[in-house]
This record gives sequence, C-alpha cells and structure tokens, in this order.
Amino acid sequence: MADVLVSYYSRSGATELLARRLAEQLNADLEPIRPKVAYEGGGGALKAVWHALLRRTPALEPGRDPAAYRLLVVAGPVWAGRLSAPMRAYLRGPGQRAKALAAVWVSGSGQPYGGVGGEIQSLCGRPLVASASFAEAEVRKGEADARLAPVVEAVRGQVPA
Repeated sequence: MADVLVSYYSRSGATELLARRLAEQLNADLEPIRPKVAYEGGGGALKAVWHALLRRTPALEPGRDPAAYRLLVVAGPVWAGRLSAPMRAYLRGPGQRAKALAAVWVSGSGQPYGGVGGEIQSLCGRPLVASASFAEAEVRKGEADARLAPVVEAVRGQVPA
C-alpha cells in the first residue's frame, strides 16, 4: 500500500485525467469517489449545478479509508463556481479521517475559484498541505504538469520516501 491516496470525482473525465497524472507522479493509490446519485447526461449536468448551488451532499458508495494513509489528495470539479456535491460529501464523510490533506480542482471556465480551497479547509477543519486549480482545457491538452509540480513537491515533503 502507498503512503498517499488520491481520491477523485470526475463527471466529464478531465478531473480523472489530472488525478491519474498526480497519482502516477506520487506513486499513490488512486480511487474514484462514487456518488449514489447519477450526474451523467444533460439532466445530470443540471442536477450537478443545482446540488452545488444548494451545497448538497449525496450518499456515496463505500471506498478506501483515508485514515490508512499518511496523506490524502482530493481532486474534483468546480460546478457553478462551487465545490462539487460529491466532493463535499466525501470531505464531510471519509475525508474527515485524513491525517493530512492536499487538494486540486478543475473548472470548465478556467477561473481559479480560490473559495473552493477555503471550503475544503473548512469542511475538514485543517489547512491544506498544497492546493491548485486547473482549467479543464489545460488538463485535456496535457499542459497541467508545470502547475501540478508544486503540489507534487509539497506532498512529497510531507511524505518522505
């Protein structure tokens, strides 16, 4: 088992690309966050925005326990300028057991949405070891590595080899 767990939610696939790249660079375990609510398709997109705006927390399928790792990295999309509902549910549930936490998020607009990092810290009650926001376009084009490097280095600094 690795020292780091990268848990991610991805509706469109962009966050999954970023999470996979991050897990590869950190030699981390990778796990998708699986809500019991479907967000696929056009109706799912509307539901996703609605749930983000109302700060809903959908039920999740069980997954790995973050407490078994030295550090948890969460990766998720931004919906309507807010933390996505599945990420919020994860951070209010299993994410509470993380010993240390880092976060990355992806937005379709490319806006940094600094409030997302603050919301993550507030939900978990601890500061983030590292955080960064990414534009969906840069992730899909494979152009995120340079901005991902500081996150990787900060996590490595917390979890020495």
